[in-house]
Amino acid sequence: MDKKKRRTYRVKEHQLYMVKPAVWRILRRQNPIDPMYRSRARRISFYSRLFAPLQALQSAIYGKKIHRIHFEGNPPIFILGHWRSGTTHLHYMMARDPNLGYLNNYQALMIHVALLSRSRLRMLVSRFFPKRRPQDNVHFSLVEPAEEEQPLSTITSRSSIHAFFFPRNPDYLQKYHLFNNITSGEKEEWQRKYMYLLKMIAFYNGKNRLVLKNPHNTGRIKELLELFPDAKFILLHRNPYKVYLSTYHLYKRMVSTQFLQFLSLKEIRPMIIGNFKLIMEKYLKEKTLIPKGNLVEVGFDDLENQPLETLEHIYSKLSLPGFQDVLSPVRHYLDSVKRYKKNKFGAVPSSIKQEIDREWDFYFSAFGYPKHLPVQVD
Repeated sequence: MDKKKRRTYRVKEHQLYMVKPAVWRILRRQNPIDPMYRSRARRISFYSRLFAPLQALQSAIYGKKIHRIHFEGNPPIFILGHWRSGTTHLHYMMARDPNLGYLNNYQALMIHVALLSRSRLRMLVSRFFPKRRPQDNVHFSLVEPAEEEQPLSTITSRSSIHAFFFPRNPDYLQKYHLFNNITSGEKEEWQRKYMYLLKMIAFYNGKNRLVLKNPHNTGRIKELLELFPDAKFILLHRNPYKVYLSTYHLYKRMVSTQFLQFLSLKEIRPMIIGNFKLIMEKYLKEKTLIPKGNLVEVGFDDLENQPLETLEHIYSKLSLPGFQDVLSPVRHYLDSVKRYKKNKFGAVPSSIKQEIDREWDFYFSAFGYPKHLPVQVD
């Protein structure tokens, strides 16, 4: 695929194609689908029913074995950070560690049938996906690391990524990312489904120590510690203006292709600013719950400019074994992305900058970012 095609590629497939039929029925009952997206919803219904027998078959063959997986002595490593903070780059690096298991794109997309076919079906599925991610041109392949929130959304209606599909429903962010106004039953179901998902990932990989990258976990520290008291956490932070510009671009290029409810670009801007504030304030409040030695905070600029030194700092700070094992494969990965060029954005509009400076003041202070950046007239 040439550069021109990479720039203009638009996602046509939907992340809910593999959703369990029962979950899809709940989502449709809870959320009106706008007329302009009804054909998209019909395709989801078609694929959901199509794969249902294979989902049942995988569950029958492997369900008991998956349930027997445990994480005692091998708590997960959670990579946190708001979207567009550099978490993917770190995840790609740490996934090179032969001692760690991770969710890959194939398993994320085909979670319910991935154990039935790891070669032929993967070759078939690969034809439907681009070689690079539409939002940032990062290399995409079915064996590269992925975020576990996407397959979680096909297992349960209690996933915060459903806010990407139904952006007018505030419950997904409030209940399943921030855990506000949530019943004990809803929370228990989320924990049970999430734990089962992680067991599926571990079973698929044959490794019980997982490295997981999921921006949706950034506001879930308390809830994750309830599941894994000894879990390790890595928080990526980045210049707030760049986070905003890149997140806005993410919505335009990727998230909007998944909408089942319409949201204008004008409505997206304040939503990004408001959600960022809620998520990062909750993180800063709850990070004190993490036991000493189990949290490290890393700036994206350090990771980008001194990747190996920063990675060594992470392994040392978290007392992770095997840093020498990961050096060679990480160097190979870094060599492969030397020519990668990040997206370039225009200046932040002056009114937006003023709002960011005001609403995200706590973030500037917490991580030492200065409030200066060229602005453009609105």
